[in-house]
Amino acid sequence: MADSQAMPKSEDPIRRSAADADRLARMFHAYHEVVWRMLRRRGMSPDTAGEVTQETFLIAAERLSDIHPRAERAFLISTALRAAHTLGRKTIRWQLDENMHLRGSGARDIGDRRSDIDLCDLVLSKIDPELAQVFVLFEAEGLSSREIAELLGIPRGSVRSRLRRAREQFRTAVSQIEQDMKREGHS
Repeated sequence: MADSQAMPKSEDPIRRSAADADRLARMFHAYHEVVWRMLRRRGMSPDTAGEVTQETFLIAAERLSDIHPRAERAFLISTALRAAHTLGRKTIRWQLDENMHLRGSGARDIGDRRSDIDLCDLVLSKIDPELAQVFVLFEAEGLSSREIAELLGIPRGSVRSRLRRAREQFRTAVSQIEQDMKREGHS
């Protein structure tokens, strides 16, 4: 009895377990969609992205005490990237029909969010994968250059360079798709 009274409350396994469960739940609610979206933008199917997201949070649960509260998002994204790499997904690209933007252009509705996502995926599929990764993390997920550099283990200058090149490739891909759509509309 004396031993249990001497144990600080933060070391109490029951309290720690409940606190860890609460923290993990907060992390899941805050970041599961970010992790899933990032994996989808890397070319994974929705089901595979869901599986890797789940694996990411299982790893986080095991390593919760190692995760600094201000680094939760970075930890989860880097863990998801490593899990994706482990599954051999690093080189997988989007499996989109090369001319899908031509088929869907006539029925495209501004309010059709699915078409917007498909079109964005098509544009991203035309960008170098390393550049697209930085582009998505910065533009879509809102990570800072410093966070991306730490996450990917590259210098901040490389992040800025990749982001600049990704933006150039993005603009080029959008221009090409717009030209293709105009040509199709005039046929």
